[in-house]
Amino acid sequence: MNKLKYLGAFFSPLLAIISFNLNGIWAFSGVFFLYILVPILEQYLPKNTYNLSKEEKELAKKDKFYDWILFLLVPFQLFVVYYYLTTLTNPNISTLEIIGYTMMMGTILGINGINGGHELGHKTDHPVKLLLAHILLMTSLQNHFMTYHNSGHHRDVATPNDLTTAKKGQNFYAFAIQSQIGGYFKTWKLENEKLKKKGQSLLLNPMILTTLIPWSFQALIFFYFGYIIGGYYLLASILGISILESQNYFSHYGLKRKLKEDGSYERVKAHHSWNSDHLIGRILLFELTRHSDHHFAGAKPYQILDSKDNSPLLPFGYPAMLLMGYFPFIFKPIMEKQLAKYQMD
Repeated sequence: MNKLKYLGAFFSPLLAIISFNLNGIWAFSGVFFLYILVPILEQYLPKNTYNLSKEEKELAKKDKFYDWILFLLVPFQLFVVYYYLTTLTNPNISTLEIIGYTMMMGTILGINGINGGHELGHKTDHPVKLLLAHILLMTSLQNHFMTYHNSGHHRDVATPNDLTTAKKGQNFYAFAIQSQIGGYFKTWKLENEKLKKKGQSLLLNPMILTTLIPWSFQALIFFYFGYIIGGYYLLASILGISILESQNYFSHYGLKRKLKEDGSYERVKAHHSWNSDHLIGRILLFELTRHSDHHFAGAKPYQILDSKDNSPLLPFGYPAMLLMGYFPFIFKPIMEKQLAKYQMD
């Protein structure tokens, strides 16, 4: 029964389909559930800190069930995108419904598109998983994310060199621009450096393709569904990207690795990531909430990630923290107390 909990990853897209069939204020049902009810539930449900035993981990690594959850996420994602776009073609749709549907679509792009792509994108030795990762990231216009995340963020996390590590006191909106726009251009640089080491032409930069793929997808939407509906999808993508950046914002907020005498930084440790053991967030986000272990071993499958005793804990679960990130006047004071609690200020 334990592994069946990950079927919960399909709850969000199913909730989206239901929401797209509801009218008026009910169009916000999915948004209300994920952003209001889930954070409240997580505060009352017991946290789950259980780690699999060595034997259980070996069995889980070999169990293809966990891979199929990720594989099936792709057709689900494409179907939800198509369903959203066709729903907007209804001539009787109201502005209120468009807003509700678009917020829900953006949420799916952020949760399932980018996060699912993130999990698959760490399997760099598995061509099929990388292809599926690109399909998921394409729906959110984030194909470059994979390179920067793997080659930049994981290497430089919790240092000034990482554009996706938020400094203490940094405003979310300034951070989001730094992370998203800065990260895009830094990815070009990272790929160019790889080509130079191999003595290859800069015209072979993979960023050319990873830029063309998502924007060609967006162009097709404009072509088949028109500029108005295409514009709504673009807004949904921007919302999905902001969800990614909110997660980036609080995942390492205010945490810093020590600079050694030789100019390098200490190895990434458990206390360089904020963790959460709230069960709903763990399921919806493929254990991304066990962030310390993820940074210790990036390619480690989600189903065997551990809860680390010496990692700092977030005051709330991931869904609540995602929402709080948009409101710096709420987020900053709470996180300042948390930094002080763990003596990291």
